[in-house]
Amino acid sequence: MITIEQIFNLIESECVVDNVKLDLNTDLFNELGIEGDDFSKLIDKYTLNFSVNMDGYLWYFHSNDEGVNVWSFLFKPPNKKVNRIAITPKILLDCANSKKWEVVYPPHVKPRKRHDLTYSNLFWLVIVLGVYLIAKYT
Repeated sequence: MITIEQIFNLIESECVVDNVKLDLNTDLFNELGIEGDDFSKLIDKYTLNFSVNMDGYLWYFHSNDEGVNVWSFLFKPPNKKVNRIAITPKILLDCANSKKWEVVYPPHVKPRKRHDLTYSNLFWLVIVLGVYLIAKYT
């Protein structure tokens, strides 16, 4: 049986939780500011430590993307198309003990393509190529 102390220890070891007293209902995103890559790393470590089947996990309901997405003003990233669902130590504890991610997501259209990232990557490719060509031919 996984204990809440084990969940708290994982969160405290993986994330900066200065001046925040963790409780069962602490919102990891709003109250602790855990998002993007930090959130992803925490979930990865959680999955490994507690052997939770995460087949039904949908990251975009719980966290933001990492970094700057220059095309998000035209093409909303997945996390901006849904209402966020808080992840709390209680949810982590319950799922760890059942060994399965049991968050029920509302009906929505699952993103098939990330146009925001495609155009962002293309943008940066053009910038790098432009800098390269200017440096080479000037």
